[in-house]
Amino acid sequence: MTEIKDHSGLSGHPVSIFRPADAEELSHFLISNPSQKYRIGAGLTGVSGGAVPEAGECFVDMCGFQGLKWVDAAKGILEAGAGVTMKELQGFAEQSGWFFPVIPGSWDRATLGGMIACNGGSAWSLEVGKIAPFVMQLEVVMPNGKILHLGSSCTKVSEGPALQQLFVGSEGTLGFVCSALLRCIQPVELQICRVSHPDFTTLVRAIPNLLSTYPKMLEMAESDALKFSSKVNEAVVWMAYEAGKIPKLPALEGANVSIHGLGAIEERFDIGKNLQSYKPFMDFDISFPILEGPELLAKLKALLNARKLESAFFGHAGDGNWHVHVFHEPGFQLSHVLVDEFDEILTAHRGHISGEHGIGRIHRPRFAKKADAGYRWLYESVKAQLDPTGQLPSLFP
Repeated sequence: MTEIKDHSGLSGHPVSIFRPADAEELSHFLISNPSQKYRIGAGLTGVSGGAVPEAGECFVDMCGFQGLKWVDAAKGILEAGAGVTMKELQGFAEQSGWFFPVIPGSWDRATLGGMIACNGGSAWSLEVGKIAPFVMQLEVVMPNGKILHLGSSCTKVSEGPALQQLFVGSEGTLGFVCSALLRCIQPVELQICRVSHPDFTTLVRAIPNLLSTYPKMLEMAESDALKFSSKVNEAVVWMAYEAGKIPKLPALEGANVSIHGLGAIEERFDIGKNLQSYKPFMDFDISFPILEGPELLAKLKALLNARKLESAFFGHAGDGNWHVHVFHEPGFQLSHVLVDEFDEILTAHRGHISGEHGIGRIHRPRFAKKADAGYRWLYESVKAQLDPTGQLPSLFP
């Protein structure tokens, strides 16, 4: 029996695997199997287990949804299949002088469908946001086989809610995203300003002042994370500015500032690539208001250190989205008590349990405890209409 797994540590054995090539083939299959439960996946680069099947589920592999074409090359509007990788999408856009600014670290495997499913972001989210504002139109197949085309190729429409956005971030719980119409932006030549400091908290406190210089990107990592890339014993911030237009930075005693080409950002992205081969981990993909950062991150680090757990703090610090990787030995599971203590600290600082990686299977119990009652009611009301027999998984246990 085939094993399906992602980077969350979860694995599953589906009752079957179906690999459709287009919406019509998927629709016919769904109509022919009205009582089957499904799990949707493709690149399997996730860290929350959202694409890992549970017992009795059929795994629908969306990698066959290929195709890239310009709808309006002059305006930077393209159509892409859900199985297209973000690297393929970016390469296609670049050939015509455009840039698609949602580039995850696993861009060679992460697919467009997966990025839409979790409303994925990237280092560029500080300036342009996550993938949602770039999604103009979606082709979606519902669990009953009905094919929907939501949204428009027009850049401005005011005809009720933009219902294509209902499926952005829905994590494969409402329908099967097959293709999307996307808008690109003009590329800009960039340089990286690297700011390092021996004290992590001091550099976190400096983030609001650094943001006042309007960088296009602001990433950060502590020394425990940098042991997976440059191995320097310092905390580092990387900021991107238009080439030749790097401003004077606010004074920060003890900091070291240097200017580099855009390739210097690989020091940051190598962290996520290299830690995956170290030990099993749980990724706490947290998001919180910028001003809460110094106290919140210090408390979380102290909690993990007190439990003698290795951790790595890094991420998209400019928009308050951090990846807190907590490592453990094979077969070990983090206690519910620890996770609850972690979330109590996060909640006290107005934080959320996911900034871009989604809820998946790993974080469903945490989400159920934290989610607003009104949100849960509305989500479950929508799901009951779109997936009345529960053929797709839910965000809630």
